[in-house]
Amino acid sequence: MAETVYDGLFLLDSNKFVSDMAGVQKALETLITDQGGEILASRLWDERRLAYPIDGHKKGHYWLIFFKIEGEKIEALRREVNIVDYVLRSMIVKVDPRIANTLVSHALGIVPEEEAAAEEGEATESESETSAANA
Repeated sequence: MAETVYDGLFLLDSNKFVSDMAGVQKALETLITDQGGEILASRLWDERRLAYPIDGHKKGHYWLIFFKIEGEKIEALRREVNIVDYVLRSMIVKVDPRIANTLVSHALGIVPEEEAAAEEGEATESESETSAANA
């Protein structure tokens, strides 16, 4: 069976995350790999104040994971995520294969060559404009 790329966004209990960041990250990744998934990118997205309290929590950390897994294993993964106490909410969505590589690269902080060249060109243009204005 072919593996599909998924995007998982997990709202974590701030208290548990702050007390053991590496442990919570490892536990999240282990949930996926135990189901036969392969982690492509995993990183902290943001810490935010919640719009409304969830189980008494007013703040949460959002953790973003891109992973490959067989489609029939997603339901088992969702069940496992709902059981653990450090995940307050979660959302797992299938990523369009046409943009999967771009999203994973962005999550890893890798700038595609075309964007790097465009940014370099913009920087050169602004430098020449600045030097022309100063002359």
